[in-house]
Amino acid sequence: MNAKDRHKEAMIQYWGDPGNEFVNRTEMSKVLGISTKNFYKHFTPPEIADIESEAVEIRKKRSGRQRQFVYKALYNSAIEGNVQAGKEFLDRTEGKVIEKREETIKGDENNPIKITVEVIDAKH
Repeated sequence: MNAKDRHKEAMIQYWGDPGNEFVNRTEMSKVLGISTKNFYKHFTPPEIADIESEAVEIRKKRSGRQRQFVYKALYNSAIEGNVQAGKEFLDRTEGKVIEKREETIKGDENNPIKITVEVIDAKH
């Protein structure tokens, strides 16, 4: 395995670990033990962006433990009476409920117009 491939693998492993801070590119060169100049010699900005994206997907898959703590905090807050926390907990664990409304409006005599509207919470 050449140096570029070793560095790429190390970046994916580091950035993909939810226990590690997601450091910037300058700090990543330090993690790899190379100069920033050498870092950019090995990788173009688009290559780094692709590696970051791949690592983020891995990080998401590995973050179950962290999500468990967040869900527990939301649940506890909901139990204490925080309605918004309860809604958020249920949205995230059960899925959002999409409200559908159907309205028929007057078109011409032979062709009434039917409209279906899905209402989704715009804050998310």
